[in-house]
Amino acid sequence: MALQPPVVILADGPFPTHPEPLRCIRTAGTLICCDGAANGLHDRGLTPAIVIGDLDSISQEARRAWSDRLVDLPGQAASDLEKAIRWAAERGAAELAITGALGGRDDHTLAALFMLWTDFGVEVELVTDAGRLVRVDGRTRREAYPGQTVGLFPLSAEVRFSTRGLVWDLADEVLPALHSGASNRSAGEDISIGVSGGPALLFLAHRPE
Repeated sequence: MALQPPVVILADGPFPTHPEPLRCIRTAGTLICCDGAANGLHDRGLTPAIVIGDLDSISQEARRAWSDRLVDLPGQAASDLEKAIRWAAERGAAELAITGALGGRDDHTLAALFMLWTDFGVEVELVTDAGRLVRVDGRTRREAYPGQTVGLFPLSAEVRFSTRGLVWDLADEVLPALHSGASNRSAGEDISIGVSGGPALLFLAHRPE
C-alpha cells in the first residue's frame, strides 16, 4: 500500500477536541487507526485508510464497515501505537503525526511520550489538544508566536541546550532537572533549538484560536 502524505496515526486514547488535531485527522492523506480508535472515528462518520493492531478493541460495527482495511498484528510485545509507527515507517513514510495518544490511562500516556525518544527512522510529531511534541536531536528551527509556551525536556542530565528566540535563552547549558525546561516562552516569531549529548522533547503550545 502506498502511503499518501500527510500520514496521521490516531491512537486509542480520548478523541481529540482541539481544532488543530481535528484538522490533522480531517486533512490526512493516509489516516491510520490504532485498533479501538476506529470506534470514535466510525461514530463521527469519518473513514480510515487502515485499522491496525491486535484488533481486540474495535467494535463490531466498525469491523463490518471496514473489513477490507484491517491489518491484524497480534502480540503483546509492542503496543498498537508502536506497531502502527513501525508499519508506516517500513512503507516509506518520512513524517508521522500522531494524535489521540494522551489523556487516557497514565501508562499509555507515558509510553506514548517515551516513544518520541525512540528513533524509528521517521520524524514523529505528537499533536495533542494542548500543543505539539517533537523529538529533537541536533538543531531545529520553528515558527512561533510571541508568548507561545515552549517546553524543553531532556532524556538525561547530560543533554545540553543552545536556544535563540526564547524569553529565557540557554547557551550550551544543562538543565538543573529533567522537568526544569517547562513553561519557557517564545520572544518573537521564530525560535531555534540546539541539542547535544542526546535527544530531547520540544513542546510547542497551539496558537490561540
